[in-house]
Parts: sequence; C-alpha cells; structure tokens
Amino acid sequence: MQVGLPVIADDQPTFFMPATVTADGAHTLDQQGTPFDPAYRPTRAQPAGKQVPCGIDYKDAAGNLVAMGTVSATGMVLTLLDEDYVQVKGFAYCVVAGVRYNYQRVDRPQGLVSVGIYAVHVLADDEG
Repeated sequence: MQVGLPVIADDQPTFFMPATVTADGAHTLDQQGTPFDPAYRPTRAQPAGKQVPCGIDYKDAAGNLVAMGTVSATGMVLTLLDEDYVQVKGFAYCVVAGVRYNYQRVDRPQGLVSVGIYAVHVLADDEG
C-alpha cells in the first residue's frame, strides 16, 4: 500500500498503542487506570510507535476529503491492507508530521478477493 504514502519518513503515520498503567500491591486502580488514592502516582508505560504502509486522505473542517493543495487537515482517512491493519489494531493515536491524530473509528473492511482494505478515521487532537 505505497500509493498515497508520503515519501518523507516524518510525514508517514506513526501509530501508538494505549499506555499501560500498573500499580503496586498496596494501591488499586479503576478501569481507566486512575488510582483511588489521589496522592499515588501509578507507573505508566507508553509502547514505542510503529509505522506500517498506508494511504492518507486528508479531511477539512467540514469532514470532506481534500484532493490536493495546501490544507489545514482536521482529520484523515488512513487506508490499510488487512495484514498491516492487524499490526496497529487498537491504536490510541497516530502522529503525522508532528501532529497528533486520535483514533475515531474504522469502517467495515472492503474485500478484494483475498485482500481486505480498512479505512481508519482519525481526528486531530485539538479538534475533538
């Protein structure tokens, strides 16, 4: 899936999984990883980012795809093949050119014989 993938490495999406939060035996955490004791600071481990080949389509503030030109992207649609999507499934956010985009949703996969194509929608961190 090299079509639509920027040639500059910093412009390619880097996917990040959710941080894992752990506590020691004396403290407990709720389902979101927040400690019940406000004075306690749990250990947070952020997994390393992962890059996989994908196509990028930028969306404007109205949610319409932008074909070309200077754009202030508020969102993107990332197109991934099934073998690449499996590697980043469950990601919390991705970073493209220094801008953080949070996971929004994934459309049902489209099949091409034995290949599946996933369209993953992400929204700029300051947009939502």
